[in-house]
Amino acid sequence: MKITITDLKNLCKFSLASGNAVIPFISFMYLGDDNLVSLKSFSVFSGSLFMAMASQAFNQVIEWKQDKIMTRTCNRPIPIQRLTRLQGGLIGFAFYTASNVLMYNCLPINALAINNFIFFSYLGIYTTLKTRSPINTLIGAVIGALPVVLGAACVNNDSLYNLGMWGNFGFMFSWQINHFYGIYWKYQKDYLRAGFKMVNDSAAASRHMKICLAINGLSWFGTASQHSQPELKFISCISGLLSLYFWNYRAIKLFEVDPSKNANYLKKASYNFFLVYYTLLLIDIGIKRYQKQQNH
Repeated sequence: MKITITDLKNLCKFSLASGNAVIPFISFMYLGDDNLVSLKSFSVFSGSLFMAMASQAFNQVIEWKQDKIMTRTCNRPIPIQRLTRLQGGLIGFAFYTASNVLMYNCLPINALAINNFIFFSYLGIYTTLKTRSPINTLIGAVIGALPVVLGAACVNNDSLYNLGMWGNFGFMFSWQINHFYGIYWKYQKDYLRAGFKMVNDSAAASRHMKICLAINGLSWFGTASQHSQPELKFISCISGLLSLYFWNYRAIKLFEVDPSKNANYLKKASYNFFLVYYTLLLIDIGIKRYQKQQNH
């Protein structure tokens, strides 16, 4: 059977992988001073993208039985036999190799190591735990926040100690908890039917999200304190307070009323929360780049 571009996109979850690649790229631009268009910038984005695509391909090779059972995943290429598991593995390996070649030749060795650590942790720890323990959500959030660290490592070792970078890490970690619970409680029966071990106590899920609300607040204001302009720091703090209330606290309270009914709102609110945070970060990056050009 002929492999189509659509098959490749669905196997590697191109949209999700692209989102995963944007995070280290923004972290790299935020902490470094490289041009937007350069070999190093290209290597950061492409290397991250190819590794994310490889991890998604291998994940579908591993979880094909669960994907076949779940309504939301049953039309993926391997369950419907558009691709074999061997083909999926070979495609994943090709992207894995391309990522390593790019990063080895153009980026610091620490970046290469962290990129591989994310890959093997995602497949070897998170994917394995999904059918064994509800702690997989916590582990997955940590692994999902590591692309921020990857972006810092692409700059230099000193960037790994930057307060703004750790603010970004804390934000990504805590954001993923709300985001995933929004997805999980919307498709809870699907996940249970496939045998995934998740937190099924809505009260426990709510407690987790409230802890993450505090982490989100600290992370947001930690990042705001590192912005280049006093006006942007002020705007970021006000935006943070409003976002934390409307798209975090309020979403959690609605979830507590009816988890299944309001799960979709929780997921959508997490997107708005994410968008505001990263828009402010991009504005700060733009200001820094503009000031650099003016100084030259």
